[in-house]
Amino acid sequence: MDLPHILEELAYDMGELPRDAIEAAIVKRTQITPYLLQILEDAVERIDDIIEEENYQGHLYAMYLLAQFREKRAFPLLLRLFCFPGEIPHAIAGDVLTEDLGRILASVCGEDTFSLQEVIENSSLNEYVRAAAQNSLVILTGCEQLPRKEVLDYFQYLFYEGLEKKPSFVWDNLVASACRLYPDEIYDGIFGAYEKRLIDPSFLSLEEVATILAEEKESFLFDFYQESELIEDTVGEMEKWLTGFDDNSLLR
Repeated sequence: MDLPHILEELAYDMGELPRDAIEAAIVKRTQITPYLLQILEDAVERIDDIIEEENYQGHLYAMYLLAQFREKRAFPLLLRLFCFPGEIPHAIAGDVLTEDLGRILASVCGEDTFSLQEVIENSSLNEYVRAAAQNSLVILTGCEQLPRKEVLDYFQYLFYEGLEKKPSFVWDNLVASACRLYPDEIYDGIFGAYEKRLIDPSFLSLEEVATILAEEKESFLFDFYQESELIEDTVGEMEKWLTGFDDNSLLR
């Protein structure tokens, strides 16, 4: 399959997985990467068109493929794409925003965790984008690309001073992210956030945090490291979306 045909197959949701096009793109990784990067670049410039064209999904396939390729040049483009205000990130990515953006960013950020921290601490950004950046740090830890202590120390900083003192999903997800790392060293910061009513206890209660900490630490962390993964298989990721929801579109 030649490049124009691959790109055409990946551009729009036609109701079924373009498996042959995805597999051909992977085979032609070197040749197709500049085109995938250009798709992300163009998406930033034509954001209104993407929102209006409900079946357009070229930018999403580009995201997953570039993540599988570990293409670091995609990272600043993704940050630009998801730094639009309000509900625009959800409009252009659907459930990918909440389910996979963290893994995608972790797959392409390389060593640039500072930019992830900037996203997390930027109160003007969509709260789910900020949460995805938190998830990226957890995933990088689980894939042994960041030390657990370094990430927990950063989360402790967020609990005490790094975030605006206003309840939001950013706070809820911060507790959930910390809990994935077995947060015994930073429990005081977690407890303080609950005391200040920054966390929605219906999302994750303090009792549930205590239950996690009652587990055996070594076993808990062993499972965490075993389960953490970057984007490895675009076909498998796309099949997950097609079989996991009644609505086959990624843009739900």
